[in-house]
Amino acid sequence: MSDSIQAIFENGLLRPLAPLDLPENSVVEIDVKDVRNERTDSTRWLVEFDDWMNNLDHNVPVLSEEQISRESIYDEQLDRQR
Repeated sequence: MSDSIQAIFENGLLRPLAPLDLPENSVVEIDVKDVRNERTDSTRWLVEFDDWMNNLDHNVPVLSEEQISRESIYDEQLDRQR
């Protein structure tokens, strides 16, 4: 079994925050990573989205709602003719 879990360090012991599917007295290997200053999953996607937005090509023309609507109408007419 290989899994990544979170645990709390209390009174000199690591206490898992979720139950482990292991037999009693199992020997495990632990890699400790302090996550106090890491972004949570709920904020990580915002940072990734912001990075993505900042890397977009800003030379792409911006279409108005009317232009987008016209494009949709044009596509619909082409589909009807086929």
